[in-house]
Amino acid sequence: MGKEHGHVNWMDQIFKEYEREGELKNNPGFGKPLPESALSGNIYDNFLTKAKDAGFLPLWIKWQKEIREELAELVRLKK
Repeated sequence: MGKEHGHVNWMDQIFKEYEREGELKNNPGFGKPLPESALSGNIYDNFLTKAKDAGFLPLWIKWQKEIREELAELVRLKK
């Protein structure tokens, strides 16, 4: 299952398992049409807005925040 061109398609396997177990029905918005805004305007900007609202941080921003916090802690300890 999920094997195409000699490799395993892990995302397909995960999605099919998720679907088989009925987990899709637990998603907010299941069975409802997509909002107009999802398909209009800049799709990339829409994605960024949704990701930000969900609390997602790109890895480089997460690392930047961690480094800033570590430096602030070092400065505090030095005083």
